[in-house]
Amino acid sequence: MQHQKPRANTGPRIAIVAGEASGDLLGAALINALRVRYPDAEFYGVAGPKMQAAGARTIAPMSTLAVGGVVEVLRHLPSLLKLRKALLKLCMNERPDVFIGIDAPDFNLGIERKLKQAGILTIHYVSPSIWAWRPQRIKGIRAAVNHMLLILPFEQAIYDQAGVPATYVGHPLADQIPLVINKNAYREQLQLAEAARVIAILPGSRMRELEALSALMVETAHLLAKHDPNLIFLVPLISRETRTRFEKEIWAQNAQALNWRLMFGHSHEAMAAADVVLQASGTAVLEAMLVKRPAVVTYRVSPLTYRMIRGKFILPYASLPNIIAGRYVVPEFLQNEATAINLCQAVLNYLNNKSLTIDLESLFTAEHQRLQCSAAERAAEAVAKVLQSV
Repeated sequence: MQHQKPRANTGPRIAIVAGEASGDLLGAALINALRVRYPDAEFYGVAGPKMQAAGARTIAPMSTLAVGGVVEVLRHLPSLLKLRKALLKLCMNERPDVFIGIDAPDFNLGIERKLKQAGILTIHYVSPSIWAWRPQRIKGIRAAVNHMLLILPFEQAIYDQAGVPATYVGHPLADQIPLVINKNAYREQLQLAEAARVIAILPGSRMRELEALSALMVETAHLLAKHDPNLIFLVPLISRETRTRFEKEIWAQNAQALNWRLMFGHSHEAMAAADVVLQASGTAVLEAMLVKRPAVVTYRVSPLTYRMIRGKFILPYASLPNIIAGRYVVPEFLQNEATAINLCQAVLNYLNNKSLTIDLESLFTAEHQRLQCSAAERAAEAVAKVLQSV
């Protein structure tokens, strides 16, 4: 089947799907960069608030896709299948010039495979972590995508070797965040004293993560406050629902007396103002690296999910700073090792060892420079080349 050519005198129609906050950020930057080339382009699919603000039309809330873990996905399977069917029907009927799936590989790659078989161009933005686990997924990727956009430098060689067209574009966050961060400026913005000792706590953006980590992080804050009752805990939360869940845990553990600062959003500001960041494993750990703050990383999934996936990991670490550096540079406490005692000690190690944080800041600055590539513009250029190849 022949690919549909862009219509004369109009911009391309681009179907685009993001599954969570990090994908929404990537999608919005890409849409804005593509509009420079195609002012009349039309964007539609599944978009978060930032993508919608950039002009994308969404057929469903992005939160529909914001689930993770094998067992957790099964609980949401009916709504995911319904959305998948609706997207496929929309794309088959309207035949966009290109479909761009942003991350969410378990959802997007299946759609991309069917669309590619139907002669619709497909691009996937952010490679699944085939370098970390399940490397055999590259075969499915080859069948699903016409082009892969990569955000980590070491991924290019993997795709070249597998014969999958791909372009390393760099990481958008590395472009958006300056190399030098003025901690005191952020503290002034948040009305925090320069001399205050501040911990940013990021329990995740999904309710599943809040359910798994809220109790652990409140308990850790309790232990930390015993060492220093004046510690301030900044907790940026993405929604009313996640804030309510975290507040519930504060009350459940009688931790109301701690110096909490619960915030709606503003995770960047909270991390930049902090001395140490305690956070769930995910994209936010990369942001902590880019704002040059020492991070302590943790994560838990259901025991059944963990048993199903633990034997499939290739790398000994899970967080992006460690993966990018190729060694442990930030401590990780996953599953059974995710205890309040372990997290508390790791945070205290940073608070009490300034030379450790200075060395880490130097390393993070070097990695930041490696990731700066004007990612949105490079991604838009790669998309344009795919469109022009028709």
